Amino acid sequence: MMRVAVADVGTNSTHLLIAETRPGGFRVLDALKDRTRLGECLDADGNVTEEGFERLAHSLERFRALAASQGIQELRAYATSAMRGAPNGEQVAQRLRAEVGVYPVIISGEREGQLTYLGASGSVHFGPDNVLLDLGGGSLELVRGGPGGPGEVLSVPLGSVRLHGQFLGGTPDTRAPRKRDLAALKAHVLACLEPHLDAFRLEPETQVFGSSGTFETLAAVLAARSGPLPEGGLNAVKFTVADLGGLLSDLSQMSAEKRGRVPGLDPKRADIIVAGAAVLHTVLERLGAASVTVSSGALREGMLLEYLQEQEHWTQGLSARQRSVLELAERFGANLAHARQVTLLSQNLYDRLQSLGALDAGGTGADADDTTRSLLSAAATLHEIGLLVGQSSHHKHSAYLIRHAGLLGYDPAQIEVVAQVARYHRRSVPKASHAEFAALGAVTQRRVTQLAAILRVADGLDRAHTQAARIRGLHRDGRGWVLRVSGAHGLELDGVTQKGDLWAQTFGPLRVETT
Repeated sequence: MMRVAVADVGTNSTHLLIAETRPGGFRVLDALKDRTRLGECLDADGNVTEEGFERLAHSLERFRALAASQGIQELRAYATSAMRGAPNGEQVAQRLRAEVGVYPVIISGEREGQLTYLGASGSVHFGPDNVLLDLGGGSLELVRGGPGGPGEVLSVPLGSVRLHGQFLGGTPDTRAPRKRDLAALKAHVLACLEPHLDAFRLEPETQVFGSSGTFETLAAVLAARSGPLPEGGLNAVKFTVADLGGLLSDLSQMSAEKRGRVPGLDPKRADIIVAGAAVLHTVLERLGAASVTVSSGALREGMLLEYLQEQEHWTQGLSARQRSVLELAERFGANLAHARQVTLLSQNLYDRLQSLGALDAGGTGADADDTTRSLLSAAATLHEIGLLVGQSSHHKHSAYLIRHAGLLGYDPAQIEVVAQVARYHRRSVPKASHAEFAALGAVTQRRVTQLAAILRVADGLDRAHTQAARIRGLHRDGRGWVLRVSGAHGLELDGVTQKGDLWAQTFGPLRVETT
């Protein structure tokens, strides 16, 4: 079993989830929430302020320390609406990586909706047709899908923190919101939603679900009105839209101070709960929903389930040698998500180069090609196992461990190739002055050089450990090689530039184009 830590950086709060994988799913070990209120830390141009950075840094430092205490090397973090809309969002993410060691990947609203739908699918039972509403501090996602996954996704800037500040922020905590301000908020929601209604019109069999802290808070308040809160939590609790409308009417007539004393209502949400309830009631009523079911599974759970699906796909049908490589990576605590991504990118590059006739490292025949590809895959999976020994010279430590760890399915000469390809994934390129490299025959030296050139570029494409980059094409033109990629962040593009030296020496100049 493996432990995984994921975090999402939202407009209202930042959450951590630590889980242990098990067959068919995961078991939550720990969870933590910081109410960072990043939406309050944006300047007039929407940039994240220094205070906002400090809040995030403090939270992510705590999250990283907690993950480390559970034996987890790396925290996978995604950032949503506030960072997504901030002109300096990417700079803030890179600064967090440099100063905290956590790089929050800024995801699109569409991807946020897809992951949230995946997370909800692990918490509630989806029918043939489902509409999910996920209300955050900065945005509202509507997702339509079936049991097999999401289909239509809409992300609109209608989050509770955003609209509270825009329409109700001037209301003192000692007074109830003005009716005309609340009416303006509802009109704004309808105006944003109207162009997209056709994709989310409800059919008789459509089930409606809701996820987010706002949904759970409203469900808790409604449940508290009729008795004690459910001992098993609020997942799968259903309430009617009419009851939600009545609750909105009551809450909107109270001051924030009074709302903070309402049974079931988290006092820390007392200021923004009216805006959140107004958004949800307006949308649900406009869609024609009679009731809504709460899902405790959301973005974080979707991140975990996606990781498990990737891991399961990667490990299915492994040969003895592949299983041995994976077990070695696990034994030495490799970051398996990064190892998997670099392996897949390496294989992709290898296949494209081979199809273009640019490789002569595989000997002759299909079996030789398959063996060479296998050696590259093994080196890619194991290239960072030397971090167990130390960061400095970890590429050399990786080579040592590969040589002496007893890999199955490879003969000694093949293990030496794997070790040297891993050794050259960073820092120096292969040189005749390196004793181990010089001891190889000319053909094997060429094989190590070509495979290391591929591995360096693949590793550069996941420099930030986001697992987001995808290779869309590779071709030659009059100036050298052109690699087309999507999903790569600035750090990954810089990584390819910095680690493309051996590729340039071996295959010719390489430049990257984004799609």
